[in-house]
Amino acid sequence: MYSDISTKDPDIAKFERLKDNFNWFYSNYDRIKKDFHNQYVAVKDRKHIDNDIDLETLIKRLDLKNYDDSIAIEFINSKSQ
Repeated sequence: MYSDISTKDPDIAKFERLKDNFNWFYSNYDRIKKDFHNQYVAVKDRKHIDNDIDLETLIKRLDLKNYDDSIAIEFINSKSQ
């Protein structure tokens, strides 16, 4: 019943892509944190696309205000275990 909703509702499809990107991020967290200490990391289509120590700079570079896709952004804290 709900399996075809994402193909009919673009907002649900965006949410599903965002969820997939966050799942990919956390599945690869140990590998990612080795390269991106204290940085924001952006993930799109389950791939790392950009990173920066400053969130505002990253958002400007990605031009997110005009971007019509789901990009997950998370901060890598070097103090995290």
